[in-house]
Amino acid sequence: MTACGCRGKQVGRLVKVCSMNLVELAELAEADLMFGIAGIEGPVREGLGITGQRFGRGVAISVRDDPSQYWSRAQGFGFDRPVTAELIGEVVEFYRAAGTPIAHFNLAPDVLPADWDEIRAAYGLEAGGTVVKLVRDASPVAEAGTSLRIGPVDRADSDDVRAWVETQMISFGLPDRDGLLRRMLAALCQVPAFQPYAGWDGGKLVATAGLYVHGEVGECVSAATLPEYRGRGAQSALIALRVEDALAAGCKWLSTETGKPAEGERNPSLDNMRRAGFKDLYDRPSWTWKP
Repeated sequence: MTACGCRGKQVGRLVKVCSMNLVELAELAEADLMFGIAGIEGPVREGLGITGQRFGRGVAISVRDDPSQYWSRAQGFGFDRPVTAELIGEVVEFYRAAGTPIAHFNLAPDVLPADWDEIRAAYGLEAGGTVVKLVRDASPVAEAGTSLRIGPVDRADSDDVRAWVETQMISFGLPDRDGLLRRMLAALCQVPAFQPYAGWDGGKLVATAGLYVHGEVGECVSAATLPEYRGRGAQSALIALRVEDALAAGCKWLSTETGKPAEGERNPSLDNMRRAGFKDLYDRPSWTWKP
């Protein structure tokens, strides 16, 4: 177990576990899922300029020609090797060599060194958006009511996978180029230990979610609902099903992340997670690098 240098933000049952260990478990589960992008082969890899590199347990992914400028990410650092100017320099050199136009360093606040401001200034890392990282134990969630049919997506069903991807594209307003980003998301559905889920209105797929099992952690991602179907309980039901399946898979914890709303505003995804028993672990700013 990692030595505890935690900030004491845990509440309820979470105080019984060293929070720094929870940080490590949650961050590495997310990083490992994201590194699945680096394993994509063929025309999608070539068309989007996908490359990846591990730096110990940390990972860096470059999607050079990503039209959304979202998927080039560095994360999972600070657990087997301290975050130093040397380490950040190595990752920056990876992005320079890959021709990456923009990359996002997602670093848990507890792993940042005392001289982080000097390091980030030296490499031109600017503060970007902030997400809230949340965790909960794998105890069941009360069944949530919805008029939609909720269940796992058959990854061998190309029509359902295509509809799952399209719902993501529409819900998040993602741009695409030659259909390559859609094909990348479809490939992610085939990552081992990742299970896509959906909500259907009759035969129409209208809501999505995903669960990635990484050891004792289930990472919850990809929550999206078509605008006209929001407010019908799809995401609450999808959370409950993923918790149930994570428990069956032997997970002890579930983790997730979602955007931190601006002062006076709400993020419905954050509200859904908190209602389902997820507790805020920390706020994680993203640090943006450009060559």
